[in-house]
Amino acid sequence: MWSRIRSILFENIGLKIASLVLALLIYGHVVTDQEREETVTIPVRLAGLADSLATSGDYPQRINARVRGKWRDLIRLSLSHPGLPLDLAAVSSGQFRTMITAEDVQRRAIPAELTKVLTVNEVLDPRTVDVRVEPRVEREIRVVPRIVGEPAAGYRVSGTPEAAPESVRVAGAASVVAGIDSLSTLAVDITGERARIQRQVDVVQEPEGLTIEPGRCLVTVTLEREESHGADGR
Repeated sequence: MWSRIRSILFENIGLKIASLVLALLIYGHVVTDQEREETVTIPVRLAGLADSLATSGDYPQRINARVRGKWRDLIRLSLSHPGLPLDLAAVSSGQFRTMITAEDVQRRAIPAELTKVLTVNEVLDPRTVDVRVEPRVEREIRVVPRIVGEPAAGYRVSGTPEAAPESVRVAGAASVVAGIDSLSTLAVDITGERARIQRQVDVVQEPEGLTIEPGRCLVTVTLEREESHGADGR
C-alpha cells in the first residue's frame, strides 16, 4: 500500500513540479489580468512652501481614493508608494484650503507609467485639505534630560542631570515655537547603575513639524553612594 502511494507521489517528480508551477503561473496571470476597483490610500505631502513660512496644526496626512484597473497594475501602484504633493509655492500667511479631485490624484499621484492603465474614479475622504500657514521663526530652547529607573541599591543621583548642549535651536511656526518652554530628551535608563553615566540621545520633537539643531544631546548623570548612618543616627 505504502509503495503504491509513494509511486503516485514521487514518480516523475520533476514533471509534476513543473506542471504545478505552470498551473500556478497560468492561474496567477488569469487572476491578476482581471479588472477591479480598490480603495487606495495615498500620502499627502506639502511642497513649495517658502523658507520664511511654516505650517501649524494638523492637516490630513493621507487621502483615500477609488482606483480602477487590472489587479497587476493596482499591485504595481501599491509597490510604487504614490504620494500626492500639494503646491504651496504661492501661499502666504493665513488659512490655506484646497479641494482634491479625482483628476488631481490621477495627474499628480499616479506614476506616469500607470496613468494609461489605471483610472481614479473618486476621492472618498478627505476631499478638502486645510493648512494653517504662519511666519517661520527660530529661537534657543532649553533641553531637559529625562531620566527613568532607579540606580543600584545604596546609590542615588547626585545633583541635576545635565544636557550638552544645554539648549537647541528650534525653528517652526511662530505660534508653535512661542508656546514651547523646554524640550525633553529620550529617556535615559539608570536602572541598576553605580557610576557616572553619559548617553547620546535624541531631543524629542514635540510638537511635530519643528526643526531642531542639533537633534541629539549628551546627557550626563552623576551617581554617588548614599551616606550610611549607625543606629544612633551618627
